[in-house]
Order: sequence, then C-alpha cells, then structure tokens
Amino acid sequence: MGRKLPWVVAAGVLWAVTGCGSGSSSRHANDSGGGGTVLGPPVVIGHWTYYGQGQALPPDIRDVSADEGGNVYVAGVDALYATTRGASQFLRFDAANAGLTENCNDATYMKIDNPPTPYTLCPVISVAGAAPGKVFVGLEGFGIEAEQGGATWAIHTGGADVVTFDPASRSAQKQRHVFMASPPHVVCGTNGESFVTSCDPTDPWWNNGRRLFRQVMRIAVNHDPSSVAYGDAWMGGNHATFSVLLNNAAARGYNDRAVGAGPEWTDAIGTWEHLHPAIYGLYGEFLVGETHALSIDPRNGQVWGSNEIRTAYVTVYPDLADLQWWMGPIFFDPTGATSPVSYYDLWPDSGDPWSGPTNDQVRSISHCMDGTVWVGSLTHGLARIDPSGAVSYLSLPDASLKNSVNAVACDPADASVWIGLGNGGLLRYQNGTFTTVAIAGAPGFAGQVVQSIQVDRWSGGNRVLYFAFGATKDATGRIVSAGGVGAYDGP
Repeated sequence: MGRKLPWVVAAGVLWAVTGCGSGSSSRHANDSGGGGTVLGPPVVIGHWTYYGQGQALPPDIRDVSADEGGNVYVAGVDALYATTRGASQFLRFDAANAGLTENCNDATYMKIDNPPTPYTLCPVISVAGAAPGKVFVGLEGFGIEAEQGGATWAIHTGGADVVTFDPASRSAQKQRHVFMASPPHVVCGTNGESFVTSCDPTDPWWNNGRRLFRQVMRIAVNHDPSSVAYGDAWMGGNHATFSVLLNNAAARGYNDRAVGAGPEWTDAIGTWEHLHPAIYGLYGEFLVGETHALSIDPRNGQVWGSNEIRTAYVTVYPDLADLQWWMGPIFFDPTGATSPVSYYDLWPDSGDPWSGPTNDQVRSISHCMDGTVWVGSLTHGLARIDPSGAVSYLSLPDASLKNSVNAVACDPADASVWIGLGNGGLLRYQNGTFTTVAIAGAPGFAGQVVQSIQVDRWSGGNRVLYFAFGATKDATGRIVSAGGVGAYDGP
C-alpha cells in the first residue's frame, strides 16, 4: 500500500484521510536544474539512458509515460515535465505557462466556501501519453474527507487535465479538465446502480450527484487504433478503481447526462464513473482501498485493475448502449459463500482482509501481448494469471527482498518481466531466471524504489521501457535523495 494513512469510518465506509498538496512542495524551474544543479546531457550507459535533476527534472518523481509520437512525460509533483525522445533536457509546465488546473488550497479552509488563500496546482502524481502530443495528467486532490461537510471547491479538487505538447514551439497547453463525477439522476445510492430512471427521492447521490474521485493515481490509455475504444483513458485512485474518460463519446452515442446538467458538471462531460472490487471488513467497513494498478489487455481492450485487496476487470465495456458495466471474473468464493463474487482474491484472506497478513496489497498490474497478466504485491511477490484465468505464483529469489514488488511490467519484446522492488532496485525475470539489474556507473537513484514502469511500443522503432525512480524521503517526508527516470531500449 506504499504509505500508511489515517483512516476514518464514515457512513459505514473506511476512508483514507489525505489532503490536497500532500505530496512534495518542492518547486523547480526549467533553467535551474533544481537548487542550482548544473544542467547537462543525460547519463548514457549501453542501452540505458538516465535523466535526473541535471536534465531539468524535479527531485520527486512519481510517474513516466510516452505518447504515440515518442514524446516523454513525467509527473513531478510540482509540475508536468515533457521532452522528445532522445532530447537531453525536460521542459516544465504548470498553471502559469500551460494553464494546468489550479483547484487546490489549504486544507485548513476545506469547509469555507471562499478560502482566503489563492488556489494552486494540485500535486501532479500520474501521467499517460496518448496520441502524438497528447497526455493525460493525474492530480492529487483531497481524499474522501472533502465529502464530510467540505465546501464545493474542496469536492472539486484534483481530477485530471488533458494537455497537448508541441515540441517545435517547446510549449504545452491544457485542453480540458476532467472531473470524474456523475450529475444528479444518474447514480442511485440506495441500490448502488447507475444510469437508472428512478430512485428513492431522498437519496443524496440521486439529488446532488456523486463526487468521490479526486486523486488520480494511475492512468491507462487504449492505444489500439483499430478499436472503437482507441483513446479512452481509464483512471484509478482513491476510492475508484475504474473510471474512464471516453474518446469521442458523443460520436459513439454515449448517453451523457453531464451534457446540459449545468456548469458544475461541464468538466464531467465524456466521463463514466465508477467501479471498485470492494468488500466488507471484519467490522462491517466497506473497504475500497486505493488503486495504483491498471492495465489494458492488448488483445481486446479489456481493462484490469486492483484496489489493493481485490483484482478484477471491467465487463460489458466498450458497449455504450448498455452502461450497466460490471466486473469479472464471476465465480463462487472459495471460502464457501453461496453468492458469486466478481473479483480475484489472489492471496486468499485468513482473518482480517485489510490489516491481516493476507491482504493482497497489489501495487501494479501488467499485460503481456498474449493476455497473460502479471500482478505485483508489496508483501506477496508476484501472481500470474494466464489467458484461461488460471492463477500461479512466483516468489522473489531472496528472502531479504521480502517478496515486496512496487511495480511490474511485461516486456512486449520477449514476455520477460521487469520488477521494481518495494525496497528499491530492479529485477528482470527472463526464461525462468531472475537477474538483478545493476548498471555500473548508473546514478544513485537507479537503486531507489521504482514508482512505475511504462512501455512505449507504439511510437515506432524498438520498444522502450521507462522507469520512474522515486525519491528517498526521511520520516518527515523530506527528500534526502532525489529520484529520476531511466529509459531502456536494449534486448
């Protein structure tokens, strides 16, 4: 689960309490390299290229992704960073020079309609490249505590921005903001159903809309131009495992109830939200977790995800005529439940499903080209789900690694598996053998925790793997060792 959060129970639901701006507050300018760092070319060692503060990146790296034109984007908390493949320096984009959304503010004023302090850019915590020159940028707004009497502005923090990047002019510009929410008369909280025509007239979601998802921790984009779902951007994070911004929603016949619902819902146009493979805890808590793991099956566009405790995929989608999307697989719980469940409990519970040792603690999911799914857990190592749905398990090769996996990616070149370790460092599992990836002369950050691994297999030429190496922080959250980005284009 990466970090321990305080939890509160509200309306029978267990929520994480976090806040707008809870990430690093470091600032970084294009011409400084951060704190006076001298800018220069990246470190190139064989098939590896390393980018850090000397290439104008910030110290706190959360995610990295390429678009279909080979442009590379980094979520750097304080801003979005972008460059072209092979360039030596990154460019920094924020609200001032790219129009990124400023909708965060001091949590002290969460319940005040008009806070006295200016709005700021929420922490930039995820990215996903799409068509050439297009990127989705995930922001970290307030957690669910904003729903507990928070002002309207607090409920609208975070979300995502859709940004275009023009390498020729070295510029970027926000095209729209994404508010993952449903307007009134879409969701009936009484029975949990969406896109219905009636509900209990006192139901708050039915009357006021549902606005729960503000921290976009992971984004996965459909890159298959032959698919009707091409360009769809799936987002997961706090509370929601599966939400989507549909590409060309109106042209595809989407019954979009945000259209005409009023100005508050303009940024929700084209969105569908949300699903999660939630369960009940020992004390009746509704456990929704948070989602850092999303992946799209390259064979059919089916999206998979995990909320840490359960793993599932979305069914019915991309059919927009039937919006009663749900989750699979559907089977009977091995513990003897008489009703079917719609998820994998990959490491079956024994006791408390949240605090117990068998909490799945899934942190990452990745598909191979044949549909095989690899799942990385912070405490259990790896699970492999083959195309038939059969599950097998793989432990890390050394007990000192504590079976802790923070990121995983299946390499489309040879179906080997790249594994970012929970305690820092990188392994590759290839032809039944683990190999430690330790490159002589690499920057120190290459041994730090890998926050994400994303593969560029669509921009032409050899595939490239991108690794977001996170910063090392002390107990107070202060950065003691800056992170960076690694790119690998070898065999």
